[in-house]
Amino acid sequence: MTNQLLKALCLPAVTCAVFSAIPAHAAIFTATYTGTVSQNFGVDNVTAGNTAVITYQLDNGGTSLFNQTWTASDIVSVTFNFGNGNHVTTFNPNAGDGLSNSTGSFVTNASGTLTAVPSNWTDYSNVKVVSTNSAQTPIVWVVNGSNDVYFTNNSGTFVRLTNGSGNIVAANWTIQGTQTQTTPEPGTVLGLLAVGSLGVLARKRQ
Repeated sequence: MTNQLLKALCLPAVTCAVFSAIPAHAAIFTATYTGTVSQNFGVDNVTAGNTAVITYQLDNGGTSLFNQTWTASDIVSVTFNFGNGNHVTTFNPNAGDGLSNSTGSFVTNASGTLTAVPSNWTDYSNVKVVSTNSAQTPIVWVVNGSNDVYFTNNSGTFVRLTNGSGNIVAANWTIQGTQTQTTPEPGTVLGLLAVGSLGVLARKRQ
């Protein structure tokens, strides 16, 4: 077999076999609700009229938006962002003791459209804060259709939204996925090295 034939037949076949062995990792999906602050009771850097964005990152092990369900155990993080970054806190309940209330799920249909959202996902016990730009201590978050959604320091320090009942209506949420990423396993890396070696040998024999 000539070197040209080796490059034409052997290398592409090996390369395809190696790359087909690279496993796809699940995608993280982002569900977002946007509202407006109606009143602020002592929470720093939040003002009535501010935009309020609630964002869940979700991972159920899948790679598609179609016909999916994300339960409370699939939460990667939940972020409350008031005033376009003036006050931002991210929680991870599954790094703590989970949600205090976990009724309902995010559900999509065959078109990837949200048909249901949680009716009561709240956390008020051993709350796990990942990050915050607040000088206060976030202690409670609530997404259950009530107007009072976020508390710091004590029960008298909180943010109230207009039309809080909208945060349990599927039509008021959007969901999108990140690009699915792949990571070679150790055996696959060795295969890639082998492909490189074959390429070097083929070039030397030209």
